Amino acid sequence: GKMHMSEGEWDKAHTDFFEAFKNYDEAGHPQRIQCLKYLVLANMLAMSKINPFDSPEAKPYKDNPAIVAMTSLLASYEQNRIKEFESILRVHHGSIMGDPFIRLYIEDLLRTIRTQVLLELIKPYTRITIAYISQELNIPSEEVESLLVGLILDRRVEGALDQVHQVLERRHRTAAEARSGAPYPGLAQWASNLSHLCSTVAG
Repeated sequence: GKMHMSEGEWDKAHTDFFEAFKNYDEAGHPQRIQCLKYLVLANMLAMSKINPFDSPEAKPYKDNPAIVAMTSLLASYEQNRIKEFESILRVHHGSIMGDPFIRLYIEDLLRTIRTQVLLELIKPYTRITIAYISQELNIPSEEVESLLVGLILDRRVEGALDQVHQVLERRHRTAAEARSGAPYPGLAQWASNLSHLCSTVAG
């Protein structure tokens, strides 16, 4: 499971951790709790819609004090309550960040939930400001732009950023564009310019 995690193969890691949990549980081994924590972590990173505690094997451990921090994170994650999610990370900092393996993936986890919340947030809009998204996600505008660039290039968001006015302009692709599979006109150049700008600022 850990090997798949290091390669970003969240679904495969999820499967491995679940099998390991079941084996440890059948043997009555205390390692089952740690495996269950990693199972919850992989479940969130995989953006799974299935609650791991719906399985009969894991259900009895849902309220176990040793994993209450992870189950609380999962509940917030499922409801896209990002501020509550971040609050849980602060309140249970010791039990979550105290595990070196979990700590490795906290940034990935935050990016995953922020991405989910962002996608839900922009759904009703054809035009939305970066400042508004920044406020809702409680992150700097630069991080919002980074998330949006990734989503646009992955074609999970259809539109473009107006960097002058700091606005996301959403649009639907034409049938011809969708068939061709080509990116939006000028998008590659725009992304390249943004990357150069970020490098310049960082430097």
